[in-house]
Amino acid sequence: MENELTQDSKATEHKRIQKRMNIRLLHYLCMPICKQMVLLMLTLLLLLGSVLFSHTSPDAYAANPGAGNACSWYRIHFGDTLGGIAWNTRTTIQRLAYVNGIRNVNLIFAGQALCLPYAVRTTASVSGGSASGGRTNSGMLPSGYVRWYAYNALQWSTQTQVVSLLHQAAWRYNVPANLLLAVAWQESGWNQHVIARDGGIGAMQIMPYTAVVLNQMTRTRLDPYKLQDNINLGALYLHTLWTNFHGNSTQVISAYNEGGWNVVHRGIFNWRYVNNVQALMQRLR
Repeated sequence: MENELTQDSKATEHKRIQKRMNIRLLHYLCMPICKQMVLLMLTLLLLLGSVLFSHTSPDAYAANPGAGNACSWYRIHFGDTLGGIAWNTRTTIQRLAYVNGIRNVNLIFAGQALCLPYAVRTTASVSGGSASGGRTNSGMLPSGYVRWYAYNALQWSTQTQVVSLLHQAAWRYNVPANLLLAVAWQESGWNQHVIARDGGIGAMQIMPYTAVVLNQMTRTRLDPYKLQDNINLGALYLHTLWTNFHGNSTQVISAYNEGGWNVVHRGIFNWRYVNNVQALMQRLR
């Protein structure tokens, strides 16, 4: 009887020890998994918070450009930095931060409206210089920066006007007329008074930064919001691509839409666009 009690006591003690060991083992195995789950949840919360905050962060419409200045509003895109915007608009990070009330120059949000200050000219100063450079509805600032989504600067046009100017520009910049006509139709339907969602302007859907680069390259001041300037910019861009790609029309067409760098480094992936333009070229001969 005593032996049986002793064995029962030992068995109970063994089970108790085994249970404690199992609990410790489970706790040991769970620790890294639990830590990973917690880290994953925190990461998801941070990502969700950043998305919600970027969409709910107030636009900087209360900016103060200073006396004698006005704001040209720029919508921040993913990948933008305040330093890059300052460089492209010929100003400083400090000025942009001061005007827009930005405390942390490393913290800006996609979708945020940024005030790009520029001097407002009076009627007297305009009469002494270029009229198009002084009007507040000009698509270009005195610095050469091209405004984004400046609907009040867009010129109206007819298709007859657009086609006539396209033929002139094709001759002037030595590009095939049917190529220029086809690209313009594919981009805008030969319509100047249009701005695409991505910021493309007018008949040739010139991006503001493309206009800035082309103007700097040729030392001109072509305003993509003006019909003739827009077509000249498009023809100049096609001429540059035609030269760089040695007359390979397929690469030229693709590069006009997706960028020359992408064609060189990633190849052609916008075949629908390319095929449409090439079909139009056949019809416009």
